[in-house]
Amino acid sequence: MSDFKPSQSSSLDDWLCYLEQLHPANIEMGLERVQKVAQQVGLLQTRSKIILIAGTNGKGTTAQCLEKLLLAQGFSVGTYASPHLIRYNERVRINGAELDDQFHVDAFYELDQSRGDTALTYFEYGTLGALAIFKRMDVDYVLLEVGLGGRYDATNIVTPVASVITTVDLDHKEYLGDTRELVGYDKAGIFRTGTPAIVGDLDIPHTVIDYGEEINADLCLSRRDFHFSEDSLTFSWKMADYDLCFAQPAIPAQNAATALSVLYKLDLLPDATVIADALKSLTVQGRFQKLSEDPLVYTDVAHNRESARFLAKRLNSFKEQGFTIHALVGMLADKEHGDVATAMQDAVDFWHVASLDNPRGTEAEQLAKTLQSFVSVNGTYDTVGDAISSVLPQLCEQNLLIIFGSFYTVAEAITFFDS
Repeated sequence: MSDFKPSQSSSLDDWLCYLEQLHPANIEMGLERVQKVAQQVGLLQTRSKIILIAGTNGKGTTAQCLEKLLLAQGFSVGTYASPHLIRYNERVRINGAELDDQFHVDAFYELDQSRGDTALTYFEYGTLGALAIFKRMDVDYVLLEVGLGGRYDATNIVTPVASVITTVDLDHKEYLGDTRELVGYDKAGIFRTGTPAIVGDLDIPHTVIDYGEEINADLCLSRRDFHFSEDSLTFSWKMADYDLCFAQPAIPAQNAATALSVLYKLDLLPDATVIADALKSLTVQGRFQKLSEDPLVYTDVAHNRESARFLAKRLNSFKEQGFTIHALVGMLADKEHGDVATAMQDAVDFWHVASLDNPRGTEAEQLAKTLQSFVSVNGTYDTVGDAISSVLPQLCEQNLLIIFGSFYTVAEAITFFDS
């Protein structure tokens, strides 16, 4: 590790490099260290009301829906998300906007001055930095996305006014377990006694409900306490005396329904016209984001079984219109490549595979070898950029290219089309 220690006048890039070197592990489960530093800095005493959001998929879209609906009612909102796509600044938003580098530098400097000899991971530093910024900005509401699981994630040091689980599926099995019941139990660790606990999953593992009942959380469950339905044009949500219908949002209807249910439980549900306007204008970077109109190119961060199923559903709507679907995929080594291929195989006609420039990335040849047990691979490439340059000339009218598989894949695709 370098002896360089950044100051309050150092750049954000210098600080991020420093944080990456501070702790030998990217992930270290447990709350003791991060809670100790948070207490030393006084981050847990705040007037902001915190909504804690966990889930295998859908955290970002649910948070952004909540953000939009709270802002529409005049509240100030801080939002923390990870990972970022292009810039670290994407991880922290105040009222929907990213902040200048100096806000992050100031927060990291304060934490580094106060932590003593307590070692923190990169994610723990980021989480505490976000909490420091939210306290500095004195926002009304904080939307805090859980990084991994729930029970032992750094975000779980806070006292939320509501806890949310969007979905439960298999991911990060080395940390969370290899069954939905084990994963669900870990995520349910963000529940609090007597506090609303909203679960949007459509097939809730019994461990989530059992734990919620054991600690007497105020459970609000999909398909029991709230319901939604959708078709190609509309989205309907029902809860208690509400039975509302809106135009189909750009985000998954399940996540929109979960967000509305959170606001209902907190007595913050706005008028139907406000909801309709918010849903109509809601877009989320990296979630079926259009990069090009001609040829038609989309990108999506889908990287596990559930998110791949949802992406396949979207692609199938194009196939029904006569489109031929090309897929360009790059994935990390610790993801379930076969599960993703199985979920996508009927939606994709041609497969292209790229290596990722990341220590955790899978080489194209290795990924192609795995995928060929499920689909026919039409080409392998050294980088996402090389793949895009090669595939684009192959596209013609009624062709669609979907670039997916990882946040890193999406980031490279966005950079390619922005350059």
